[in-house]
Amino acid sequence: MKRLALIATTATSALIAGAAFAADFTITVTLDTSPQHVRNVWLKDFAQAIEEKSGGKLELEIFEAAAKYKDSEAAAAVAQGAIDMAIPQYQLISRFVPESDFEQLPMFYGLGRDQIYAVVDGEVGDALHKKIEETLGVTVLGRPIDLGFGTVFSTDVELKTPSDLAGLKVRVPGGPATVQRYEKMGAVPVQIAWPDVPQALQTGTISSLWSTQESVASAKLWDAGVKYAMEDRQAIVQYVPLISTRALDRLPEDLRAILIDTWDEMVDAQRDFADERQQQARDLNAQNGIVTSEPDAEALRAMRQTLMAVQPALVEELGIDPAFIDKIAAVTGE
Repeated sequence: MKRLALIATTATSALIAGAAFAADFTITVTLDTSPQHVRNVWLKDFAQAIEEKSGGKLELEIFEAAAKYKDSEAAAAVAQGAIDMAIPQYQLISRFVPESDFEQLPMFYGLGRDQIYAVVDGEVGDALHKKIEETLGVTVLGRPIDLGFGTVFSTDVELKTPSDLAGLKVRVPGGPATVQRYEKMGAVPVQIAWPDVPQALQTGTISSLWSTQESVASAKLWDAGVKYAMEDRQAIVQYVPLISTRALDRLPEDLRAILIDTWDEMVDAQRDFADERQQQARDLNAQNGIVTSEPDAEALRAMRQTLMAVQPALVEELGIDPAFIDKIAAVTGE
């Protein structure tokens, strides 16, 4: 009997200890990228910071590699309350809020990080986030984080200026803004799913692709014949943090403040981290024979002016409010 009493006491103590270490509140997060992806790696650091600052009262439960939802489904899932939080690309919200496709427009071609941040971190970004919130019934937790600028790659043609893309069959992920950009550049855009890219390169279905240094490095596309790259800053890829308003409201005020403030405190470092990851991937690609060039400012400016000819029609096709475009232009001066 004494032994049974001791076992029972020990078991009860274990349950109490477990409960003491359990978080009072949990935020579930969906990502469709792999654990090694820059977004996933950083979000785990963010989750650790939240746990430490809250004294273990608040935790993030992260579902990776589309274990819950693909990014294309994530915004709707948050809006419906099926998941607490998601961090999709801006353009994946454009079917709900057309203005979310803004970074793919010609007016952003060739712009630097600081010029883009001036837009997304200022009044224009605030207005866009408010519209996203009103349309989807969610809360935008804070400023967007980065994947980085896209890079255009080639198998046979050495890319030094944007005009070198003329005549090339370029793989694109899709979207009217991206497709029309390449058509105006004289290239032939081809929409191909990422898993099919290596074979498409090897068979000559495409001779070029728009991706990122990190994506090409992770897929080892030098084995598929990629030899050249050009970083002309055609567009940047950013992720916007969406959280269920209901999930946010159920948190005590102090935990809400920790969540919001910690996100804002860590965004700038994340952007630098993403940029460093792209540079590391560029170095790895170089070690495997991929030569990267950067067009000069004049070449970028000339191509942006060429592309701007299609922007008015593109804005109309996408259903973007022209007044929103005017606000962006006022900030960038373009």
